[in-house]
Amino acid sequence: MFWFRRINFVCASTDVADICFQTVFSADFMQHAPPTLAPVHSHLNCELFFVNQGQCTFRCGDRDYTCNPSDILVINAGTQHNRLQISPDALLYSLQFSFSPNRKQTRSFYDRLFSTLSSPVLLQGQETLLSTLNLLRQEFALQQPLYDTTIDALLQVFYTQLLRSLLELPAPSLPQQFPIVPTATEEHRLLDNVPQVFYTAILDSFFLSLPLHKANLTELSKTLSLSAAQTRRVVKRYYGVSFQERLIQAKLQRSQFLMDTTDLSLKAIAERVGYGSYHAFFKAFTAHTGQTPSEYRQTRAKE
Repeated sequence: MFWFRRINFVCASTDVADICFQTVFSADFMQHAPPTLAPVHSHLNCELFFVNQGQCTFRCGDRDYTCNPSDILVINAGTQHNRLQISPDALLYSLQFSFSPNRKQTRSFYDRLFSTLSSPVLLQGQETLLSTLNLLRQEFALQQPLYDTTIDALLQVFYTQLLRSLLELPAPSLPQQFPIVPTATEEHRLLDNVPQVFYTAILDSFFLSLPLHKANLTELSKTLSLSAAQTRRVVKRYYGVSFQERLIQAKLQRSQFLMDTTDLSLKAIAERVGYGSYHAFFKAFTAHTGQTPSEYRQTRAKE
């Protein structure tokens, strides 16, 4: 449920386990963090920092927290904090949230959460949460039809995962691979019986969040617990293009985002999205968009 929305500011209320989370998004949720030090300050809400890439160090009270890629730092309400160091390539997401119990019978669960967040908490290696935040960022940035419904669903997933991490709750175990390789007929029936949202959520997360220079068919096959041939068919079914073409699209989408939100050179952007040379990036970008990278950046700068 959304309270209200402005151009660069969104408030949302989401219920998870009978606890109401009130979330505030701002432009900082999407933009590349500038390499400047913030003054010492505090908030009435909890503030969550997620490091997508690079490294940064925060001082919270009298303690320093160094955050690496895929780390989350949750700073409790009222704690004085600021950024001490931030690497030039750092990309941070931030959001603020408060929480309150909906029913008396969840009071013990709420009290446990409140006690856990009575001081800053550093969670390390949160790749699953990174995937969800990337999907949230995309929905918030594009604001496509029904994006508010998608954000509400993603927020429920995000806070569920966050609660599991904060409270060290057990997560369900998923099989790493199928026990047997199905025949062609069984494979067709198997893929048809899996809900589309399962595959599309994992596929979108894969192409949005992985370092694109490491993205390959083998990695995606492991994520889906499918063979390479099955994975190719899944990608083709849900995107209408081959795996290689979808990977190119993801690289170019990431490059456009970096051109829109950073001052990185075009050569640096080409390297960051996984191209071994600027020539290869230039050729792919021009073929898919009808503009050269510099023409695209100039056009966006005039808007």
